[in-house]
Amino acid sequence: MSDNDSSKLLKELKTIRKQLQDRFAFVETADDLPKPWGGSGILHVDVNPRIAFHFLEFIFDVAYVDIMEAAGMRFVDDKTTWEYFAMSENGFLRIYDWKDYRVSVGSFGLKDKGTVKGLEKDAEYLKKLIEDNISKFNDFKQADYKNHLDQYPFDNFMSAFMSLTLLFRDSMDELDNTRDYLEALILLVALLDTQLRYSILLTRINVRKTKRVDPDFRELFEQKEGGKFITERGIYKLAEDEVVFPNYDKVLFFKRINELYDVRNRAVHRFAITNFQYSESKEAVEKCRDLVDILFEIIKDLEQEQVRLGVGFIKPEELDLPEHLFRKEMIKAVGGKIDSKALIPRTTEREPMFSDMYPDGYHPSLKDLMEEIKEELEKKRPKDSK
Repeated sequence: MSDNDSSKLLKELKTIRKQLQDRFAFVETADDLPKPWGGSGILHVDVNPRIAFHFLEFIFDVAYVDIMEAAGMRFVDDKTTWEYFAMSENGFLRIYDWKDYRVSVGSFGLKDKGTVKGLEKDAEYLKKLIEDNISKFNDFKQADYKNHLDQYPFDNFMSAFMSLTLLFRDSMDELDNTRDYLEALILLVALLDTQLRYSILLTRINVRKTKRVDPDFRELFEQKEGGKFITERGIYKLAEDEVVFPNYDKVLFFKRINELYDVRNRAVHRFAITNFQYSESKEAVEKCRDLVDILFEIIKDLEQEQVRLGVGFIKPEELDLPEHLFRKEMIKAVGGKIDSKALIPRTTEREPMFSDMYPDGYHPSLKDLMEEIKEELEKKRPKDSK
């Protein structure tokens, strides 16, 4: 999409924004909502709830804040992860997702039944506005996101890093046949290359003790069309020279990764002119998958050293990020890097008390409370019960 096309779409979307704002006022705090709280459903909107969330944030032209959570509400489950409130001359509408499955629109705090018809018309208007224009929004976001990646190559690199991590993990969980192993092989080699580039970058920052990504580091994570670049073999050599391997034989590591690289090349580039069989992909992946864990341990040490030195871009709170939050970040990266037209917007901050998203089934902040409940139940259990 050209810059002119992108500008035209943005102009159309701003016109839609003006139409919406002429009819509705965005509710910014729970204090502005009528009491008692409550309402009823009116209709459903046939769009992806996550994309609808991002679209509404853009159209309302405000940064999303969960006003219910801000008012002290806590949520038992994750049936609804986001909700917007809008006021018209007919009353209040609530727009929200339902189990990440659909978007619903309902009345809120309705007292005067005489305004029901007016609110139904408001809901129909809102439904049509979303359904008719969300494709324009997707086209604009794709162009906007690609422009962002062009302007900020390090963001592009980190998005690719997280995308490859998630895709490789998921591919290893779904290995059923030879074709799956071929995909895993390609992802494995790509991920290892990215890990090594990142390890070199962290090492150089720590050695130089700089607080930024210096311009001469860009060769590690940026390649302009037709410009210079560092090959995978070149990255292997740089990493072997610069990165410290405290707990693993460096010579053996690079012997193994070079052998893996050769297998990938035979599978992808020389399948028709050698005796290579796709079944060899399985042996290579199972033999070398541990290289990823070795590099992640090195990366963890380098990031911790960066925080200790007070240099670079790693923040203390980013170390030891809980798995469920790290996975959220990876999912966002996949949405943008794989296909920004289908970009999954950032996950909202509402976190339910109980959900399968947590390893133990409940929010980590409830751990002490859950232990107390278990102890009380143990005390009340009859002594002769098993």
